[in-house]
Amino acid sequence: MAAAPLPPTLPGPRPHSHPHARQRRRSAWAAALQLGLACGLALALPAGTARAMELVSADFPSLISPQGRDAPGPLGEFLVLLCERTGWDLHPHFYPFARATLMARTGRQVLMAPLARTPEREGQYRWLVPLYTQRYALMGLRSRWPKGIDEALARQSKVLTLRGALSTESLQKQGYRQVSQEPDYEQILRRMGDGSATLLYGAIPAVIGAIRAAGQDPRDWVEGPSYDQSEIWLVGSPDLQERQVQALQEAYERLKREGDHQRLLQRIGLVPANGTGTGSGPGGL
Repeated sequence: MAAAPLPPTLPGPRPHSHPHARQRRRSAWAAALQLGLACGLALALPAGTARAMELVSADFPSLISPQGRDAPGPLGEFLVLLCERTGWDLHPHFYPFARATLMARTGRQVLMAPLARTPEREGQYRWLVPLYTQRYALMGLRSRWPKGIDEALARQSKVLTLRGALSTESLQKQGYRQVSQEPDYEQILRRMGDGSATLLYGAIPAVIGAIRAAGQDPRDWVEGPSYDQSEIWLVGSPDLQERQVQALQEAYERLKREGDHQRLLQRIGLVPANGTGTGSGPGGL
């Protein structure tokens, strides 16, 4: 069934969020914006009052959203800094992943991250800047897979993926037939915990962050086969003008020269302290 058209003004945080959680998010991002305001305004393009820019994202703790201590995650902090350097006043809202991608395709003056760049999505967004390359893998509780994830058994198991992501297609190409989609990693972990599924397939940084945010120890989980990896981007709605894209790309190049992008990769565990990134491939969020 076709999605209903979006209103001109984006709504606030997703309706099922707890009021206290919404307030923590607003406080977290406001504090982050104030923290870098001085240098952000000094380097803003153009000078003067910052322009409002919506950021819609899935709630990937601790990659992008608050981690329980009133602070954005590493990617969230990087996006705040990037928009400050561009002269944009960032307004983040959190939605289920599929809803966020719809808003970025059809809204006005909308940014979204993280999103994998694929041929199918190429004409649907303005592809602004590459953020990192990440790998996708099966993961299961060690208590259920004490000897590791057996690929033959995995193909006969119930596997959960993120709704709107490309993971379902990747698994089906590999012969997985019992694949179910959920709106967010919180629900995925809940189903893993109650035994209604035995495996999940997702982006390693986002999955590990969700496990930690749920109060679980990543060491209680075991990683299985990986079938793809993707280059992850910050995207914008198609109405963004060329001058806006250029301003953001120039700010991104400055952050790379200053080492902020490398620190982002280190903080989310994609490169060691003195390492470099990996190549890109198919699949993704």
